[in-house]
Amino acid sequence: GGKSRFHCPNCNRKEFVKYIDNETKTYLDDCVGKCNRIEKCGYHYTPKQFFEDRGIKRQMFSNKIFTELDKEIYFFDETLLLQSLHSESKRSNLFRFLTQYFDEKNVQNTFEKYMIGHSDYWEDSVVFWQIDMDNKIRSGKIMHYNSMTGKRDKKKFNWFKIDDDTREMKQCFFGVHLLKYFPNFKVGIVESEKTALICDLYFDEKIIWLASGGLKGLNEDKFRDLSGRVVILFPDLSCLDSKEDAFEVWKKKAFFFGEKLRIDIRMNDYLERFSSDLERENQDDLGDFILR
Repeated sequence: GGKSRFHCPNCNRKEFVKYIDNETKTYLDDCVGKCNRIEKCGYHYTPKQFFEDRGIKRQMFSNKIFTELDKEIYFFDETLLLQSLHSESKRSNLFRFLTQYFDEKNVQNTFEKYMIGHSDYWEDSVVFWQIDMDNKIRSGKIMHYNSMTGKRDKKKFNWFKIDDDTREMKQCFFGVHLLKYFPNFKVGIVESEKTALICDLYFDEKIIWLASGGLKGLNEDKFRDLSGRVVILFPDLSCLDSKEDAFEVWKKKAFFFGEKLRIDIRMNDYLERFSSDLERENQDDLGDFILR
């Protein structure tokens, strides 16, 4: 959260997370940490580098082995989701934006399909519920969009909170609950939930569109749900001077998780081949191309 973020030594934006020394329980050093602006900045100075640069010999791992049991997964009450669903009297800004490009009835159908919520946390904001394969509600992400431009307000972002120390929130792919209803469909994965909705509205191909929630949103637990499927990844574009190229990051993960979990994971390189420098600078995604 905001209280644990500091000004980055590289870009000076307040997106810097410091490493904590487990022995002293204090921050290791003001320069040791990672900037959350992965693509724009990419600063990451690890404890190992810190010790090596200063010639400090430090035992990085204790001889003792500590086993911490995984906490139970927290599931939200389905009543919370049902009460949030869009209706004629509850329309989010994102819903209004999409009706500029797609038939309103089709937008309504897609919102019902993905169980998209409406929230007044910020006026007419949207809730992206993450519902797992067992129809259990893992999380709810609240975001606010401009009804005319479709751009999200990056300062207006929140999660439904958990007040339970014995359980933890564990995310899944947005839209993964749909897989059991379409057993023969391929799976397309994009970064943003908004783009997954646009793809569902635009394409006629037999593909279920999921969202990772961001560049770093691919992990082994999420991929386990995709066993036996053909999976196609559509990462966002990265700036030409980006520290981490989204396509290459996802390509490595596709190979690793595909081999380990025996899933047919492929990369779609349309954006890489046909994007302009401006589109790269704006970090456009498949949804932006579709709307244009």
